[in-house]
Amino acid sequence: MDAEQNSETRLILDSALGVFRKKGYFDATLDDVARASHIDIQTLTSHFPDKEALLASLIKAYNPIADFDAALDAVQDGRAEDMLRDVMRRMIEVSQKHEAYFELVVIDSQVNNGSALMSLSARLVPKANSILQRMKATGDLRPLSDLIVARTLISLLMGFIVSERAMPQVARVAMRLFPPRAWIDGMVDILIYGLLEDNAR
Repeated sequence: MDAEQNSETRLILDSALGVFRKKGYFDATLDDVARASHIDIQTLTSHFPDKEALLASLIKAYNPIADFDAALDAVQDGRAEDMLRDVMRRMIEVSQKHEAYFELVVIDSQVNNGSALMSLSARLVPKANSILQRMKATGDLRPLSDLIVARTLISLLMGFIVSERAMPQVARVAMRLFPPRAWIDGMVDILIYGLLEDNAR
């Protein structure tokens, strides 16, 4: 693909993301994307024959796998608690940097049963499992199933990403009064120590 085609493809993808955000994927049309890109519909369909092909290319273009790989590679050994805080901070930082990708995987979950997120998860599992094994080697973790621990951590990560979008606007403003690290540490504290005081357990 030459530079001009590359530039045109990028323009279409960026315009499509804007159209999907404004109108919603299901209400958006290729004509809407062509208009937003300032190109004719024939040129657009020469790149992307249908909306599904456009969505697949968007997901590929915005895929954060390299940043997630780097984040997992950077997690340092230490106490299990410190490693858990480190990995969650790094993963959430990458997730916030790639908001567009997570918007697209929400669409993908409706159109393709979440194949994009499953593919991303499958790519990350070996490194994530390696970190979990290092945490277990500290002797700090209770004897729990790896699958239960993994699903809990994924739930915490995805919950952090989705929960802000689920809040009313006034709550979002209030949430931003706390730095992201305070939210992450607070959620990890609940995961590690629970909600109840020791004498209530």
